[in-house]
Parts: sequence; structure tokens; C-alpha cells
Amino acid sequence: MSGEGGYDLTGEWSGIYSYPRLFPPNMFEASIRDSGGIITGVIRQPGEVFEPTGTHHHAVIEGSRVGSLVRWVKMYDDLSRATPHYEGTIQPDGNEIEGTWHIPNDWSGTFLMIRRGQEEAGETRKVSEEIGAR
Repeated sequence: MSGEGGYDLTGEWSGIYSYPRLFPPNMFEASIRDSGGIITGVIRQPGEVFEPTGTHHHAVIEGSRVGSLVRWVKMYDDLSRATPHYEGTIQPDGNEIEGTWHIPNDWSGTFLMIRRGQEEAGETRKVSEEIGAR
């Protein structure tokens, strides 16, 4: 962690976002650069359940981070797609972001991102806690 507010979100992230109604959630991968609170990056994600199998989407993000609050707009390469707005809270360790997304005057949902490499650390911590509980 470093930078404005003690966090630096630069790195590779894995995430999931949820839809309203009965649509299943979708996964994504993000490469983020945090330059003193200015957020830029690239998102890669599989197509939605209602799209042809094998469809993939790419987008860029631009936004900001102030303290533990982060906001960005996701702009797809396919300009016919809507532009979701994201707002999330960075967890104290700087390796997880949880929040909401919305398309103005349309859909909204939640999202969760974990910095890559932290999934294994979380599993190690969980196993250590369970063994230590004996």
C-alpha cells in the first residue's frame, strides 16, 4: 500500500459482478494502474449468458481513488455497449474492493475484486486459523 490515502491499487485483479433479476454473475480480469489516486486500466471479460459462446469483451477504465473510496467508468471497445459506473470501498489491507455498479437510468448491481496473488494468501490464513483452533 502506498500513494494517496495509503493505497496503491496498481496490479492484476480478478473480480465478479452481479446483475439484477435472474441473470447469473459474470467474471472479469482487470489490470489497474494507480498514479497518485488517478485510476486507469483494462478490463477483460467473457460474454454475457445471452451472447454467443466464446464472446469476449474488452474495456478501459478511468477514475479516481480518494482514501478508501474508488470510482471509475468502464468504456467498452464496442461503443454500442452501455457505460457502467463503478463505486467501491477498498478493504484495509488494500487487496479487495467491494461495491456497486450502475448504468445511469438503467441496471445496477454489485461487484467484488481481489488482487491476484491474494487468493492463496487468504486460503493459507484460513487453514492456519482452523489448525490453530484445535
